[in-house]
Amino acid sequence: MHALDGLKVADFTTMINGPYAALMLSDMGAEVVKVEPPDGDPWRVMAGGFMAYNRGKRSLVVDLKKEAGREIARRLISRADVLIENARWGVWHKLGLDYESIREANPNLVYLSSLGHGSRGPYRSLPGYDPLFQARSGQMVGQGGRGKPPVFHRIALNDLGCPMLGAFGVALGLLARERTGGGQRVETSLTNASVALQAGEFLDYEGFIRPDLGGPDVLGLNALSRYYQTADDRWIFVMAPKEKHFINLCQTLGLQSLTADARFATPEARATNDADLADLLAGAIRGRTADESLAALARADVPAALGRTHDELFDDAHIRVNRLLDERDHPEHGRVRLIGVGPAFSDMTGVIRRPAPMLGQHTEEVLAELAYSSKEIARLLTDRVAFKAEPPAGNASEVS
Repeated sequence: MHALDGLKVADFTTMINGPYAALMLSDMGAEVVKVEPPDGDPWRVMAGGFMAYNRGKRSLVVDLKKEAGREIARRLISRADVLIENARWGVWHKLGLDYESIREANPNLVYLSSLGHGSRGPYRSLPGYDPLFQARSGQMVGQGGRGKPPVFHRIALNDLGCPMLGAFGVALGLLARERTGGGQRVETSLTNASVALQAGEFLDYEGFIRPDLGGPDVLGLNALSRYYQTADDRWIFVMAPKEKHFINLCQTLGLQSLTADARFATPEARATNDADLADLLAGAIRGRTADESLAALARADVPAALGRTHDELFDDAHIRVNRLLDERDHPEHGRVRLIGVGPAFSDMTGVIRRPAPMLGQHTEEVLAELAYSSKEIARLLTDRVAFKAEPPAGNASEVS
């Protein structure tokens, strides 16, 4: 059993924010049709990125600038349980596909707008790209430190956080539909995600002292929660949040005297002399290899982890056991490894029905399901209202 078996999702999204929300619904059993413009989702040029956020879907390519293309969209939407769009605010109104325009034709529809800035406020019509939200939300400055150069996060934090909120919102909308019998519009945004991902940073009350722990070369929060370099030029992250961890850490590194040193005898004293403590720990850890340090710290029950590359995680035993990665055959790229299904249930499973689709791979199939005749489909293709995929180079068979 899959949680969303039988539910139909019309996915009109591009890039990361939006497509990832639809992917999560697909993983839970929903049948997702990704509607793309003739030149495709712009993220297709990032082959790895597109495959990562669009597996499990079917691709329908139509030109929404043409009335016949919008009619295809309306037919698809009329049969859908969920619609997801992430265009700049106002674009869907111009196409006549905004929620108010289509809700009468499908009152049971859960309509997710996964926007940049949301539908209200002075920024709502501005372009929405993750780095802009990293800057505007305080993420970059918070990581770099006040008065210091901001630090860019390579991982698109908000582009990933927003669709997670969106998929959660869709699930709640579907639950509400079961109780009330009607659909509704759900909205989330990159602005929303950029704040939600920093819940602790937006705490404020009278007398609250806001810490400034950032820095362009920051290695951690303090000496007992930071990275240290090892003799083989690897980096391990060491955490000693409890007193027993600090004592065991010092004993493991041959620094027992630090536990009796007045500079480090209490948490308050350690905070005052944090830089000195970090230097002493760094010197001791620098004399051992990463494997030696990690083994010794594990025996002493001191939390620590090796800083690893993504490549090193592909064969990680813990990730394999928990099936956090999956492998699929792709018609163009061959055997592809990608993330597995996220949530794990006791009485349900997720499903990855197919790899990310080729552009227009399922156009004819979906049009037939929308009650277009073979003659009508041929005319739509001839008139360049709809488009189908070309087989990959070297493969004479039709992509299916």
